[in-house]
Amino acid sequence: MAIKLFSIIGAAMLLARASFGQTWVVGLADDSEKGYSIDAMYPTLLNAKMPVANLHTSALTCRSLSINDKVTPYKVEAGSPVPLKFDEETTSPMHNSKIKGPCTFWLADIKTKGKNASWFKIAQHTFDEGGWCTDHIQENGNTYALTIPEDIPSGTYYLRTEIIDLAANLKTGYRDFTRGPHFYVNCLAIAVEGTGEVSPKGHKIPGIYDNVEEKFVVNVEDSDASKEFGIPGPAVYNADTSEEPSENPGKDE
Repeated sequence: MAIKLFSIIGAAMLLARASFGQTWVVGLADDSEKGYSIDAMYPTLLNAKMPVANLHTSALTCRSLSINDKVTPYKVEAGSPVPLKFDEETTSPMHNSKIKGPCTFWLADIKTKGKNASWFKIAQHTFDEGGWCTDHIQENGNTYALTIPEDIPSGTYYLRTEIIDLAANLKTGYRDFTRGPHFYVNCLAIAVEGTGEVSPKGHKIPGIYDNVEEKFVVNVEDSDASKEFGIPGPAVYNADTSEEPSENPGKDE
């Protein structure tokens, strides 16, 4: 990824806006006594202001230069929802328009530190009659109820939330579908309690979107085109076989 340089003034303006920059659990972000610590959140608030615009950089993992296992995880029972909360600013600092696109959610055993083929997708939300995933988040007070699979083993995981902004493909005054997607990625630590035994196939991040850049091209203002959009990369894991389809059908799970 080419390093993007910003002027001091430009950087200050950019960092002043959040744009889905941080993800936390509703009501528990600063309450470590209830089993959750702000230390479990990645990236730092500083990194959270900017999206990732390169599919191959290590920042695509958690939008942080490094992640570790020295965290206090949020405790959740398998099969139960985690009430996620996103930053309230939903206008992109990169293209100055509303962020629009799908969401994906991933888990990785915390012992792996997110390295190698450790990530498996547990859910995704593309476009439906109510709009994009980002539209649903905004309509629900910037919250999203994500259900943790009931068939995975107990343990501590990284929960990776990924909002993919496809509106970056639109320029003011004319359309230019060459700018690619912007990724707002965050990782939380969660401790899952359950009796599941499924071990889903893992994937390496970065690597899930290799050689699929052109598949992110869609006009988010066109409902028909948006309905046909399928998220590139691995599909949501198949609980029955712990394997995945060879290609992602793009349907929500």
